[in-house]
Amino acid sequence: MGCVSIDCLEWLSSLYNRCFKLLRCSFSKSSSPFNRRWRCRTKVAAQPFSVSSRNSFGYGPGTEFASGSICFGDIFITQATEFQKVWSTSDGANNGGVAFYKPVNLPRGFQSLGYLSFQNDGSFEGLVLVAMNNGNSYIPALSSPKGFTLVWSYIEGGTFSGPVYFWQPIPPDGYASLGYVVTLTADAPSLGEIACVRVDLTDVCKLNAIAWETDTPSSFKVWNLIPTEIGADSLGVPVGAFGCGTDSSSNGICVGCLKNTSFMLSGMPSREQLTSLINEYGPTIYFHPDEKYFPCSVSWFFGKSILLFSRCQNIPITVSADGSNLPQGGSDDDEYWLDLPNDGTAHEVKRGSLANATVYVHAKPMFGAAFTDIAFWLFYAFNGSATAKLEVVNLSLGKIGEHVSDWEHVTLRINNLTGKLSKVFFSQHSGGVWVNPADLEYAEGSRFVVYSSKSGHASYPKPGLVLQGDHGIGIRNDTAKSQYVLDSSQKFEFISADYLGSENAPGEPVWLQYMRKWGPKIEYDLKQEIEKAIHKAPSVLRSKLRSLIKKLPDEVFGEEGPTGPKQKSSWMGDEKV
Repeated sequence: MGCVSIDCLEWLSSLYNRCFKLLRCSFSKSSSPFNRRWRCRTKVAAQPFSVSSRNSFGYGPGTEFASGSICFGDIFITQATEFQKVWSTSDGANNGGVAFYKPVNLPRGFQSLGYLSFQNDGSFEGLVLVAMNNGNSYIPALSSPKGFTLVWSYIEGGTFSGPVYFWQPIPPDGYASLGYVVTLTADAPSLGEIACVRVDLTDVCKLNAIAWETDTPSSFKVWNLIPTEIGADSLGVPVGAFGCGTDSSSNGICVGCLKNTSFMLSGMPSREQLTSLINEYGPTIYFHPDEKYFPCSVSWFFGKSILLFSRCQNIPITVSADGSNLPQGGSDDDEYWLDLPNDGTAHEVKRGSLANATVYVHAKPMFGAAFTDIAFWLFYAFNGSATAKLEVVNLSLGKIGEHVSDWEHVTLRINNLTGKLSKVFFSQHSGGVWVNPADLEYAEGSRFVVYSSKSGHASYPKPGLVLQGDHGIGIRNDTAKSQYVLDSSQKFEFISADYLGSENAPGEPVWLQYMRKWGPKIEYDLKQEIEKAIHKAPSVLRSKLRSLIKKLPDEVFGEEGPTGPKQKSSWMGDEKV
């Protein structure tokens, strides 16, 4: 029986579903976590797969980070690394099917909390938790269920390849079940098949995306689960199990997750380990060959006689090189804003300075400190104007999209059990996208590539044109490789990691506490600029351009400078997709 690595499954599952329905593939992983080789063979029997339990490179001692297990008070958690397929199908409404796996060969003393669903579109992120009693409490953290309730079954007469039964554990009083069991027979699972968790060690989850649904022989849906609250201070820890039921709502559906009740941070990386992670995974950032406005360091920017304006004063003051005379704290109340110098050098400052650019790093716990988010922030002195694509015609939108200062970021989500990269968030205007490691482009080793779009500086995992629109009409986001490149694994500065405590956390720069806008509200006649742009377009396309402009989000018009990183919702919360 062969094993298959999970990152290869993520990469090939979609291809597998479309082209190799009659094949079962086995994969082997080389010493590097990102060098893959694979071979396929015909195999009728269901095969297990395994995942590498820890990263191949070492981190310094001092915490439980990347050790393979983490203590959450009365409970230990680790990641299941081997799974046995129980049942699968390529049929189902609105998707390419799903497979269900049982965690197997668990470390001694650890128990399964639920089975795993793996979508054939490759959406599985590779984390299924198993748990063990710590033994420090009079009341055990884990207990076997009292029995099982049959939720849904398929026996015969439909399109599926064989029978399947979905079971929900019945927890003892004071305990909760966090997952489901899948079998091929009508016999209820053994009581030792899955563990229930003491209620005080659990948190509420919510139904996320539908993983699979069918109406054969009756309505049945499988959901992915995520904690209800997600953020640096949130305690919920997803276990990687699924929720299922015959009701379109959550009624009767087991929707729970673990809870780091005492918010223990022993699994978080130390300052030295953060540096190792950045050296290992820090992205290589490419800027478009026609880029006019490059990133720079904040100190370079402030050293160019940047002005601080106030509603209460008619005359602006010059910002000091370290930003120490900026107003601290408060909120974005429009009382203060920054602007470019008025000494004739504004055009030079707008261009930024790639040679002086620095990536600003912010690290925070996520999902009850089971993960670490490392955000890489880039500062630009200026954001350029937008360009519209109208079928085969490209058209500059004049001043639309321009604003002084621009903050952009990418975020690395690190699995604290393994020290491995789980996924990467690419910020793109008002939102962004999460990308799995298998779908990234790599510059060298495990350092991936980020493409910054021309003028607008949105981040993308692949080069080319991304159109903010449809049917060949929209705002252009152009990316490409060039001689303009920034290696964030070498040019970075820690600006915040509160979880390290006052003695070990990096000192926050004073400019990070500036909560107002980093640029003025640009005064121009927006309606006039829109009409100018429309007038430039071929007459047959003017109505389409007018319709496009009406659909654009506010941030594209860029009349105001942005607030700093600490004012973004992702500073303490999850990324917005």
